[in-house]
Amino acid sequence: MTFQSSSKPQAFAPLSAESMAGGVYGWLTPYLIALAKQNAHIHSRLLHLTRTELHFIALCLALMGEKRDDADHFGAFARDYDRLPRRSLLANYIDTAGPGYSPKLATLVSKLAGRPWRMRSYLRLGELYAEPHARKTLCHLASISRWHLIALSRLPAPYRTYGVLRKIRKRYDLACVMFGIEVVRRVRTDMTDRQIIASLERSDTSRIRDWVEAHYERLPFPTAPTGALTDGTGAVSRPVATARDLFRAAREFDNCVDRYLWEALTGRSCFYRCDNGQRRIAVAELKRLPGVGWAVDEIRGPNNAELSGPERAQVFAMFREAGVLPAPQALSRFSWFDLE
Repeated sequence: MTFQSSSKPQAFAPLSAESMAGGVYGWLTPYLIALAKQNAHIHSRLLHLTRTELHFIALCLALMGEKRDDADHFGAFARDYDRLPRRSLLANYIDTAGPGYSPKLATLVSKLAGRPWRMRSYLRLGELYAEPHARKTLCHLASISRWHLIALSRLPAPYRTYGVLRKIRKRYDLACVMFGIEVVRRVRTDMTDRQIIASLERSDTSRIRDWVEAHYERLPFPTAPTGALTDGTGAVSRPVATARDLFRAAREFDNCVDRYLWEALTGRSCFYRCDNGQRRIAVAELKRLPGVGWAVDEIRGPNNAELSGPERAQVFAMFREAGVLPAPQALSRFSWFDLE
Protein backbone atom coordinates (compact mmCIF):
# COMPACT_ATOMS: atom_id res chain seq x y z
CA MET A 1 0.00 0.00 0.00
CA THR A 2 1.39 3.45 -0.89
CA PHE A 3 0.26 6.93 0.10
CA GLN A 4 0.51 10.15 -1.90
CA SER A 5 1.98 13.06 -0.01
CA SER A 6 0.37 16.45 -0.40
CA SER A 7 0.96 19.77 1.26
CA LYS A 8 -2.77 20.53 1.10
CA PRO A 9 -5.07 18.73 3.50
CA GLN A 10 -7.36 16.38 1.69
CA ALA A 11 -11.08 16.32 2.37
CA PHE A 12 -12.12 13.57 4.73
CA ALA A 13 -15.37 11.80 4.06
CA PRO A 14 -17.14 9.94 6.87
CA LEU A 15 -16.15 6.30 6.97
CA SER A 16 -18.53 3.55 5.97
CA ALA A 17 -19.35 0.64 8.25
CA GLU A 18 -17.50 -1.67 5.84
CA SER A 19 -14.26 0.31 6.00
CA MET A 20 -14.35 0.56 9.78
CA ALA A 21 -14.28 -3.20 10.20
CA GLY A 22 -11.11 -4.03 8.27
CA GLY A 23 -7.37 -3.45 8.35
CA VAL A 24 -4.53 -4.58 10.54
CA TYR A 25 -5.66 -2.29 13.38
CA GLY A 26 -9.35 -3.07 13.07
CA TRP A 27 -11.62 -0.05 13.49
CA LEU A 28 -8.57 2.23 13.84
CA THR A 29 -7.05 1.39 10.40
CA PRO A 30 -9.16 3.70 8.18
CA TYR A 31 -8.71 6.59 10.61
CA LEU A 32 -4.93 6.12 10.54
CA ILE A 33 -5.01 6.21 6.75
CA ALA A 34 -7.10 9.40 6.78
CA LEU A 35 -4.75 10.90 9.42
CA ALA A 36 -1.73 10.11 7.25
CA LYS A 37 -3.32 11.85 4.27
CA GLN A 38 -3.57 15.08 6.26
CA ASN A 39 -0.40 14.92 8.35
CA ALA A 40 2.92 14.48 6.60
CA HIS A 41 4.73 13.37 9.76
CA ILE A 42 2.23 10.56 10.37
CA HIS A 43 2.41 9.70 6.67
CA SER A 44 6.19 9.20 6.84
CA ARG A 45 6.06 6.68 9.70
CA LEU A 46 2.61 5.19 9.49
CA LEU A 47 3.92 1.63 9.58
CA HIS A 48 6.26 2.39 12.51
CA LEU A 49 3.97 4.06 15.04
CA THR A 50 4.72 2.98 18.60
CA ARG A 51 2.26 1.15 20.79
CA THR A 52 1.85 4.24 22.97
CA GLU A 53 1.13 6.47 19.98
CA LEU A 54 -1.39 4.05 18.52
CA HIS A 55 -3.19 3.90 21.87
CA PHE A 56 -3.20 7.69 22.14
CA ILE A 57 -4.67 8.18 18.66
CA ALA A 58 -7.29 5.53 19.37
CA LEU A 59 -8.11 7.15 22.72
CA CYS A 60 -8.58 10.56 21.08
CA LEU A 61 -10.82 9.17 18.36
CA ALA A 62 -12.92 7.14 20.79
CA LEU A 63 -13.49 10.11 23.07
CA MET A 64 -14.35 12.42 20.16
CA GLY A 65 -17.71 10.72 19.82
CA GLU A 66 -19.50 11.43 16.55
CA LYS A 67 -17.17 14.36 15.86
CA ARG A 68 -14.49 11.93 14.71
CA ASP A 69 -16.47 11.56 11.46
CA ASP A 70 -16.83 15.30 11.02
CA ALA A 71 -14.43 16.38 8.25
CA ASP A 72 -13.58 19.77 9.75
CA HIS A 73 -13.12 18.46 13.30
CA PHE A 74 -10.98 15.52 12.20
CA GLY A 75 -8.95 17.71 9.83
CA ALA A 76 -8.15 20.19 12.61
CA PHE A 77 -7.11 17.29 14.87
CA ALA A 78 -4.84 15.94 12.12
CA ARG A 79 -3.13 19.30 11.65
CA ASP A 80 -2.67 19.89 15.39
CA TYR A 81 -1.49 16.36 16.13
CA ASP A 82 2.25 17.20 16.04
CA ARG A 83 1.90 20.78 17.20
CA LEU A 84 0.14 20.39 20.54
CA PRO A 85 0.96 18.35 23.66
CA ARG A 86 -1.19 15.27 24.19
CA ARG A 87 -3.14 16.75 27.07
CA SER A 88 -3.98 19.81 24.96
CA LEU A 89 -5.10 17.61 22.07
CA LEU A 90 -7.49 15.78 24.35
CA ALA A 91 -8.72 19.04 25.87
CA ASN A 92 -9.44 20.52 22.45
CA TYR A 93 -10.92 17.57 20.60
CA ILE A 94 -12.67 15.11 22.94
CA ASP A 95 -16.43 15.20 23.32
CA THR A 96 -17.03 17.39 26.37
CA ALA A 97 -20.54 15.95 26.61
CA GLY A 98 -19.00 12.63 27.68
CA PRO A 99 -19.17 11.38 31.31
CA GLY A 100 -16.46 13.60 32.75
CA TYR A 101 -13.73 12.69 30.26
CA SER A 102 -10.51 14.30 31.41
CA PRO A 103 -7.52 15.50 29.32
CA LYS A 104 -5.36 14.00 32.09
CA LEU A 105 -6.06 10.60 30.53
CA ALA A 106 -3.04 11.40 28.37
CA THR A 107 -0.82 10.45 31.32
CA LEU A 108 -2.04 6.83 31.13
CA VAL A 109 -1.41 6.02 27.46
CA SER A 110 2.14 4.76 28.05
CA LYS A 111 0.68 2.11 30.39
CA LEU A 112 -1.94 0.72 28.00
CA ALA A 113 -1.02 -2.84 27.13
CA GLY A 114 -1.14 -4.73 23.84
CA ARG A 115 -2.43 -3.75 20.45
CA PRO A 116 -5.02 -1.00 20.02
CA TRP A 117 -8.22 -1.85 21.86
CA ARG A 118 -11.84 -1.81 20.83
CA MET A 119 -13.40 1.62 20.92
CA ARG A 120 -15.62 0.64 23.85
CA SER A 121 -12.54 -0.10 25.99
CA TYR A 122 -11.27 3.48 25.63
CA LEU A 123 -14.72 4.80 26.54
CA ARG A 124 -14.68 2.56 29.63
CA LEU A 125 -11.22 3.90 30.52
CA GLY A 126 -12.57 7.45 30.32
CA GLU A 127 -15.56 6.58 32.50
CA LEU A 128 -13.39 4.88 35.12
CA TYR A 129 -10.93 7.76 35.23
CA ALA A 130 -13.82 10.04 36.16
CA GLU A 131 -14.45 7.93 39.29
CA PRO A 132 -12.00 8.78 42.12
CA HIS A 133 -11.34 5.25 43.43
CA ALA A 134 -10.75 3.78 39.97
CA ARG A 135 -8.61 6.76 38.94
CA LYS A 136 -6.27 6.25 41.89
CA THR A 137 -5.92 2.55 41.03
CA LEU A 138 -5.30 3.22 37.33
CA CYS A 139 -2.54 5.69 38.22
CA HIS A 140 -0.99 3.11 40.56
CA LEU A 141 -0.89 0.27 38.02
CA ALA A 142 2.36 -0.23 36.11
CA SER A 143 0.46 -1.65 33.13
CA ILE A 144 -3.22 -1.38 32.24
CA SER A 145 -4.96 -4.16 30.34
CA ARG A 146 -8.51 -4.42 29.11
CA TRP A 147 -9.09 -7.01 31.81
CA HIS A 148 -8.23 -4.41 34.47
CA LEU A 149 -10.92 -2.16 33.02
CA ILE A 150 -13.51 -4.95 33.04
CA ALA A 151 -12.71 -5.86 36.65
CA LEU A 152 -12.78 -2.26 37.88
CA SER A 153 -16.01 -1.46 36.08
CA ARG A 154 -17.79 -4.44 37.68
CA LEU A 155 -16.62 -3.81 41.23
CA PRO A 156 -18.71 -1.48 43.42
CA ALA A 157 -17.17 2.00 43.21
CA PRO A 158 -15.68 2.08 46.76
CA TYR A 159 -14.00 -1.30 46.14
CA ARG A 160 -12.07 -0.24 43.02
CA THR A 161 -8.83 -0.06 44.97
CA TYR A 162 -5.43 -1.41 44.04
CA GLY A 163 -5.47 -3.76 47.02
CA VAL A 164 -8.82 -5.29 46.05
CA LEU A 165 -7.78 -5.57 42.40
CA ARG A 166 -4.72 -7.59 43.48
CA LYS A 167 -7.07 -10.23 44.93
CA ILE A 168 -8.37 -10.91 41.41
CA ARG A 169 -5.50 -13.06 40.19
CA LYS A 170 -7.47 -14.93 37.52
CA ARG A 171 -10.52 -14.05 35.48
CA TYR A 172 -12.85 -16.38 37.31
CA ASP A 173 -11.74 -14.82 40.63
CA LEU A 174 -13.76 -11.69 39.81
CA ALA A 175 -17.15 -13.32 40.36
CA CYS A 176 -15.95 -14.87 43.64
CA VAL A 177 -14.57 -11.56 44.94
CA MET A 178 -17.75 -9.68 44.03
CA PHE A 179 -19.93 -12.34 45.65
CA GLY A 180 -17.74 -12.42 48.76
CA ILE A 181 -17.88 -8.63 49.10
CA GLU A 182 -21.68 -8.63 48.91
CA VAL A 183 -21.95 -11.45 51.47
CA VAL A 184 -19.67 -9.67 53.94
CA ARG A 185 -21.52 -6.37 53.44
CA ARG A 186 -24.74 -8.11 54.47
CA VAL A 187 -23.23 -10.11 57.32
CA ARG A 188 -21.11 -7.35 58.84
CA THR A 189 -23.66 -4.57 59.12
CA ASP A 190 -21.48 -3.19 61.91
CA MET A 191 -18.68 -2.40 59.43
CA THR A 192 -18.37 0.41 56.90
CA ASP A 193 -17.28 -0.18 53.30
CA ARG A 194 -13.91 1.29 54.17
CA GLN A 195 -13.44 -1.21 57.01
CA ILE A 196 -14.48 -4.14 54.81
CA ILE A 197 -12.04 -3.01 52.10
CA ALA A 198 -9.23 -2.78 54.65
CA SER A 199 -10.10 -6.29 55.88
CA LEU A 200 -10.00 -7.71 52.35
CA GLU A 201 -6.75 -5.97 51.46
CA ARG A 202 -5.06 -7.24 54.65
CA SER A 203 -6.28 -10.79 54.11
CA ASP A 204 -3.36 -13.15 53.44
CA THR A 205 -5.49 -16.01 52.14
CA SER A 206 -5.65 -16.93 48.46
CA ARG A 207 -9.24 -18.22 48.84
CA ILE A 208 -11.90 -15.54 49.03
CA ARG A 209 -14.16 -18.00 50.89
CA ASP A 210 -11.66 -18.13 53.78
CA TRP A 211 -11.94 -14.34 54.09
CA VAL A 212 -15.74 -14.51 54.01
CA GLU A 213 -15.86 -17.27 56.65
CA ALA A 214 -13.68 -15.22 58.98
CA HIS A 215 -16.43 -12.58 59.09
CA TYR A 216 -18.96 -15.10 60.36
CA GLU A 217 -17.22 -15.42 63.73
CA ARG A 218 -19.67 -13.05 65.40
CA LEU A 219 -22.77 -14.25 63.58
CA PRO A 220 -24.95 -16.50 65.77
CA PHE A 221 -26.06 -19.88 64.52
CA PRO A 222 -29.75 -20.79 64.28
CA THR A 223 -31.28 -21.62 67.65
CA ALA A 224 -30.24 -25.05 68.94
CA PRO A 225 -32.94 -27.63 69.74
CA THR A 226 -32.03 -27.55 73.44
CA GLY A 227 -30.10 -25.52 75.92
CA ALA A 228 -27.24 -26.91 78.00
CA LEU A 229 -27.79 -30.55 79.07
CA THR A 230 -26.53 -32.07 82.33
CA ASP A 231 -26.58 -35.53 83.92
CA GLY A 232 -25.95 -34.68 87.56
CA THR A 233 -22.35 -35.92 87.55
CA GLY A 234 -20.74 -32.69 86.40
CA ALA A 235 -20.84 -33.45 82.67
CA VAL A 236 -22.44 -30.69 80.54
CA SER A 237 -23.33 -30.75 76.82
CA ARG A 238 -23.60 -27.21 75.49
CA PRO A 239 -24.74 -26.14 71.99
CA VAL A 240 -22.06 -24.50 69.86
CA ALA A 241 -23.73 -21.13 69.26
CA THR A 242 -21.30 -19.16 67.06
CA ALA A 243 -18.56 -19.64 64.50
CA ARG A 244 -16.04 -18.55 67.08
CA ASP A 245 -17.23 -21.33 69.39
CA LEU A 246 -17.00 -23.82 66.51
CA PHE A 247 -13.41 -22.81 65.72
CA ARG A 248 -12.54 -23.06 69.42
CA ALA A 249 -14.01 -26.58 69.60
CA ALA A 250 -11.95 -27.61 66.57
CA ARG A 251 -8.77 -26.40 68.28
CA GLU A 252 -9.47 -27.83 71.71
CA PHE A 253 -10.69 -31.22 70.46
CA ASP A 254 -8.13 -31.30 67.65
CA ASN A 255 -10.67 -32.23 64.98
CA CYS A 256 -12.05 -30.80 61.70
CA VAL A 257 -15.44 -29.64 62.98
CA ASP A 258 -14.64 -26.10 61.77
CA ARG A 259 -15.05 -27.35 58.21
CA TYR A 260 -18.77 -27.63 58.85
CA LEU A 261 -19.32 -23.90 59.34
CA TRP A 262 -21.77 -23.58 56.46
CA GLU A 263 -23.81 -26.54 57.69
CA ALA A 264 -24.08 -24.90 61.11
CA LEU A 265 -24.91 -21.46 59.70
CA THR A 266 -27.68 -22.78 57.46
CA GLY A 267 -29.14 -24.97 60.20
CA ARG A 268 -28.49 -28.24 58.39
CA SER A 269 -26.40 -29.38 61.38
CA CYS A 270 -26.19 -28.40 65.01
CA PHE A 271 -23.11 -29.07 67.14
CA TYR A 272 -22.71 -29.71 70.87
CA ARG A 273 -19.61 -30.08 72.98
CA CYS A 274 -19.59 -32.17 76.14
CA ASP A 275 -17.16 -31.41 78.95
CA ASN A 276 -16.79 -32.40 82.56
CA GLY A 277 -14.89 -29.61 84.23
CA GLN A 278 -11.54 -29.37 82.43
CA ARG A 279 -11.96 -32.82 80.86
CA ARG A 280 -13.10 -32.74 77.24
CA ILE A 281 -15.41 -35.65 76.43
CA ALA A 282 -16.96 -35.29 72.96
CA VAL A 283 -18.26 -33.19 70.09
CA ALA A 284 -21.62 -34.29 68.70
CA GLU A 285 -23.22 -33.39 65.36
CA LEU A 286 -27.02 -33.34 65.27
CA LYS A 287 -29.08 -33.38 62.08
CA ARG A 288 -32.73 -32.56 61.62
CA LEU A 289 -35.23 -35.36 61.00
CA PRO A 290 -38.17 -34.06 58.92
CA GLY A 291 -41.32 -33.92 61.04
CA VAL A 292 -39.61 -35.54 64.02
CA GLY A 293 -36.92 -33.25 65.41
CA TRP A 294 -33.20 -33.86 65.75
CA ALA A 295 -30.96 -36.91 65.90
CA VAL A 296 -27.30 -37.39 66.86
CA ASP A 297 -25.60 -38.22 63.56
CA GLU A 298 -22.00 -38.46 64.76
CA ILE A 299 -20.09 -38.20 68.02
CA ARG A 300 -16.33 -38.18 68.57
CA GLY A 301 -13.89 -37.60 71.36
CA PRO A 302 -10.66 -35.56 71.29
CA ASN A 303 -8.53 -36.26 68.21
CA ASN A 304 -11.60 -37.89 66.59
CA ALA A 305 -11.23 -40.87 68.92
CA GLU A 306 -14.05 -43.34 69.53
CA LEU A 307 -15.78 -42.86 72.89
CA SER A 308 -15.65 -45.57 75.50
CA GLY A 309 -18.88 -47.40 76.26
CA PRO A 310 -19.55 -45.54 79.53
CA GLU A 311 -18.79 -42.14 77.93
CA ARG A 312 -21.09 -42.86 74.99
CA ALA A 313 -23.90 -43.96 77.35
CA GLN A 314 -23.39 -40.85 79.48
CA VAL A 315 -23.69 -38.45 76.55
CA PHE A 316 -26.64 -40.22 74.93
CA ALA A 317 -28.50 -40.27 78.23
CA MET A 318 -28.44 -36.47 78.24
CA PHE A 319 -29.69 -36.24 74.66
CA ARG A 320 -32.42 -38.87 75.19
CA GLU A 321 -33.68 -36.93 78.19
CA ALA A 322 -34.10 -33.92 75.86
CA GLY A 323 -35.91 -35.99 73.21
CA VAL A 324 -32.95 -36.22 70.78
CA LEU A 325 -32.56 -39.65 69.18
CA PRO A 326 -29.19 -41.32 68.49
CA ALA A 327 -28.86 -42.47 64.86
CA PRO A 328 -27.45 -46.00 64.35
CA GLN A 329 -24.05 -44.69 63.16
CA ALA A 330 -23.72 -42.69 66.38
CA LEU A 331 -24.14 -45.88 68.37
CA SER A 332 -21.89 -48.12 66.25
CA ARG A 333 -19.51 -47.56 63.37
CA PHE A 334 -20.85 -50.76 61.79
CA SER A 335 -24.35 -49.29 61.29
CA TRP A 336 -25.50 -46.49 59.02
CA PHE A 337 -28.73 -44.58 58.45
CA ASP A 338 -28.26 -41.68 56.03
CA LEU A 339 -29.71 -38.47 57.44
CA GLU A 340 -28.73 -36.25 54.49
